[in-house]
Amino acid sequence: MSQLNKNMNTDAARMNRLTLRFADAGLERTFAKEQAQKSLRPTRIALICAGALILTVIWPAAYWIKSTMLEYMPAIVTLFLFALAVFYAATHRPFFLRRHQWVMLFLACAASLGLIGIAARYPPSIMETSGYFFLVIHLFSIYGVFRLRFPAAVAGGWISTLLYLVLLNAVGILAGRAFFVHAGALTMANLWGMLICYQMDLALRRAFLAVRDVATEHERSEQLLHNILPAELAEELARTGVARPARHESVTILFTDFSGFTQTASAMPADRMVAELNEIFGAFDDICDELGVEKIKTIGDAYMAAAGLPKPCADHAHRCVRAGLRMLDYLEQRNRKTAFKWSLRVGVHSGPVVAGVVGKRKYAFDIWGDSVNVASRMESAGEAGRVNVSAYTYDLVRDEFACEYRGKVSAKGKGEIDMYFVTGAR
Repeated sequence: MSQLNKNMNTDAARMNRLTLRFADAGLERTFAKEQAQKSLRPTRIALICAGALILTVIWPAAYWIKSTMLEYMPAIVTLFLFALAVFYAATHRPFFLRRHQWVMLFLACAASLGLIGIAARYPPSIMETSGYFFLVIHLFSIYGVFRLRFPAAVAGGWISTLLYLVLLNAVGILAGRAFFVHAGALTMANLWGMLICYQMDLALRRAFLAVRDVATEHERSEQLLHNILPAELAEELARTGVARPARHESVTILFTDFSGFTQTASAMPADRMVAELNEIFGAFDDICDELGVEKIKTIGDAYMAAAGLPKPCADHAHRCVRAGLRMLDYLEQRNRKTAFKWSLRVGVHSGPVVAGVVGKRKYAFDIWGDSVNVASRMESAGEAGRVNVSAYTYDLVRDEFACEYRGKVSAKGKGEIDMYFVTGAR
């Protein structure tokens, strides 16, 4: 399954060699949205810098180059600054993120028209020799500053070039040899810009995939950690690198064990036995999750769980008894449909424990204390198909569950203990 998911992710991340678009449309939308979000701050800074450039460089340069432009420059500068202000305001609107590439492409082409309009006012001698200089700078900004993805940047670069050549040729500024010189310079600028933009876009997409893979692996690791440890301890371990042990004064421990497991297992193929246990314990996991009981571990055919930790709760005993009854009901229904019949003993005891995480390479959540030993004795001293509880647990659940007193029952290493069979809910 892991290899299948890896292959699916690889297919989704495949890129078109020409446009660099991801094969998966959803992945492409995610990438586009992320890049649009990241472009907000640089775009706003670029717009502010463009306004400052117009005021401090382009306007004074126009006076120096051609004094007759003096009467036109206030209107031109005002128009440019107004357009920049409108686009700056647009970056704060939701549609900017949704139509980021179209907006930025329009802005690039509009800026090109503005530069062409200014260039048309320059002396012909300057235009013929180096008039394309500002547009070359603008082309590099289209390929690198406007945060356009490769197809949109190529469109913006060549549209700007064609507008420049066609419009200035139409008004007679570029003619003959000058036209071809400017066309050659702008073509080289476009090709160089395309190469840079292609590499930048490719690097951004690879970085996006790398971050996505890291995030996926991190999420998978956290999920595995949450499957091994209680949520609170998993978060503490991920945050601090350690999970501190804690003493819990009032919890309830549940033990289950299959009666006659050795005989049943000896008559069953190994793979079938593992499959049976996996299915049963999987159902027990679901029951515990539903009732708020924390699975501790399985030991062979034994299943251990507890309630009231790591987060304390007042009804921990009720939860474990309820879980034990549900497990017996599940097994009874399952036995009606399957060839192999399983008999389950359930033991429950309440008391204090110490809980913590052990292990260096393979973490394991476990609990210790005499209460754990007593709970184990409740299970071994019980009967198949019944929930056996101690007097401590009985005192906590007798308001909700009817119980049958068994008297003092001998428990290995513990002497005689008062025990009760749970007969059902009141």
